[in-house]
Amino acid sequence: MTDGDRNRDTGYREFDRVRELVRRTRELLDAVLGEGALPDWGPDFLAEFTLPHLETVQSGFVGWLRAEGVDIAELQYLLLKVGSLRVDPAATPAERRAAVEEALVEDRIAHVRPREAIRIAEAWDLAALAHARLVLACLPRLAPEMVRWPSGRPSYADIAAPRGPAEFVERIAELERQLWRAATGHVASANDPALRRTYGFFDAAERLGERGFGLVA
Repeated sequence: MTDGDRNRDTGYREFDRVRELVRRTRELLDAVLGEGALPDWGPDFLAEFTLPHLETVQSGFVGWLRAEGVDIAELQYLLLKVGSLRVDPAATPAERRAAVEEALVEDRIAHVRPREAIRIAEAWDLAALAHARLVLACLPRLAPEMVRWPSGRPSYADIAAPRGPAEFVERIAELERQLWRAATGHVASANDPALRRTYGFFDAAERLGERGFGLVA
């Protein structure tokens, strides 16, 4: 974080942390789009900060489902959907190599930050969930002059907000997949709509943080 960034702190530690996280993640995706690969520090940042934040969003999602009184059948369906969407079956030699590399990264993270047992969602989990839902709702409404996707028409208007819990969890799982691929050197094509949606999420999240707290980039 630069001196200029520190001068623009909101005073809310967790929100400042998320603002910094989404800004640096968006910059990493810029590197992927511009140079075809992450900088040396990129994989560790995604593995240690961005992906755990998305896991926090998922914990909040599970807690929200329980609080909303979703019936057991729908809850099981959604939770199974989360699990099935997190990892695509390896179908090619390249994908199998990527799966091995992802397993090595996860094993390294587990030694530094052991995975927690399933727990009741905490207040910050629900706040992270609310933030992600707000970002996805604002994404298609981002003004053209604020869109930083480097090609095509400057608009995210075609990226519809999730229409329900199932679509929301699919979008979060898609973010995880794209970031894992970037972290393991298997970057999607710039023409891949999933990469554009992923970039758009972090672009909108950064813009939302600036506007929501009356800050400027």
